[in-house]
Amino acid sequence: MKDEIISRVFEPYFTTKHKSQGTGIGLYMSKILVDNNLKGTIFVENYKFLYNNIDYKGAKFNILLPINLDKK
Repeated sequence: MKDEIISRVFEPYFTTKHKSQGTGIGLYMSKILVDNNLKGTIFVENYKFLYNNIDYKGAKFNILLPINLDKK
């Protein structure tokens, strides 16, 4: 994933698809949910790995959630 896309991927209405294929709010809503409701963090990074002697690369989305949430 290009750096300019990584830096914008969680913006509302940002999409790399044709307008008829997506609204660009899915990752934005995911970030809002993780950050605000679950008090966690979500981020994306380029990732390379080896599996069955084949090199793969792509985007890796990481979600970090706290173990305990204060219940109110």
